[in-house]
Amino acid sequence: MFVPESYSLGLAMAFGALCCWGSWSVTLGLTKDEMAFPVYYFNFNIAFLLTGVLVGFIGGSVGSGGEKYGFTEAYFEEVATGHEWQCDLWGISGGVVWNLANILLCKGINMMGNATGFPLCVGLGMVTGAVVGYVQDPKSNVAFLIPGVLVALCAICTVGFISYRKEKELAAAKPGGDSEDEHPSKQSSSEDDSGSGSGEEAPTLQGAGMAKKLVVCITGGLLLGLSNIGVGKATSDPCLLSPYANQTYFAIGVFLSSLIVVPIITRCPIEGGKGTPISQMLRGYCAIGLKYHLLAALGGFVLCSGFFFFNLGNKPLSLTITYCIGQSAPLVGILWGTFFFREFKGTSWRVQGLVPVVLVLFASAIGFIAAAG
Repeated sequence: MFVPESYSLGLAMAFGALCCWGSWSVTLGLTKDEMAFPVYYFNFNIAFLLTGVLVGFIGGSVGSGGEKYGFTEAYFEEVATGHEWQCDLWGISGGVVWNLANILLCKGINMMGNATGFPLCVGLGMVTGAVVGYVQDPKSNVAFLIPGVLVALCAICTVGFISYRKEKELAAAKPGGDSEDEHPSKQSSSEDDSGSGSGEEAPTLQGAGMAKKLVVCITGGLLLGLSNIGVGKATSDPCLLSPYANQTYFAIGVFLSSLIVVPIITRCPIEGGKGTPISQMLRGYCAIGLKYHLLAALGGFVLCSGFFFFNLGNKPLSLTITYCIGQSAPLVGILWGTFFFREFKGTSWRVQGLVPVVLVLFASAIGFIAAAG
């Protein structure tokens, strides 16, 4: 199987993971006014699963480099009989927990925007993942790890404050608006209309309050870091799943858990308001433009590709270097939300001026965590 052996190729893989992890959510922002979330996630899931299996098969069956790291079996041999069932289950469980986190992340982005919802959730996932990694393998230097975690928490708190101030200012700017509860932000309004492309009447949502938005993002961030437990167990001794087998089982866990979770959150929306049966949401599937179906599928492909880049890049590099480069994704998400979606348009310099502060705090936290390794 193909596994990079050179440092330069490993570095390229790590930056590939950064670009994929920081950019996939753009597809969510481009489609949320044209299709309901269950429709988006259906396309996303199919693409994620197919990418996990097809890329796993191709990369795990051709090329060289795997022998250097002890991966001597071809893809189908490893997936079918290469490991104990407990190892496969660890890989699947990592995908299940991660998928719960990713669904909450998507909801947080829809409610808060890419520039605030993304770094709030993923940034906390970076902190939780670093702590989980240390508990599983306590080799990091706590003299750098603890400051890194604290600085990251400062960045997350700053993002929360920015979100609060942005909501207040956008609400006050509307005619007769002076309360974020009475006048939810533009991002919340967009979520209310997100079912317009489903071919059915969208559920009536009242617009989630700031407290609920923060709870959704924080819970997603905690689960994001906890998903590393399953992945760590699957890829470490005695399991030692290859990057391709691990990601295949991970994608299966994502797909299976979506079959249960997505209908539940469609019937009982996280944002509040009246739920809708998922069958009603999917009934208008063919009425949505092909462009938006392809964008949703692109999101699943890009995100799953990011996992492959990460798992392959950390072989010639150290896991710490690859992890810190990949976990710079909140910086990319902030830039997309600020300059592409222009989510801070209409806010004061007090809000916009804190965006560079968040970037510096996240960059500093990543530097500390890298030094801890």
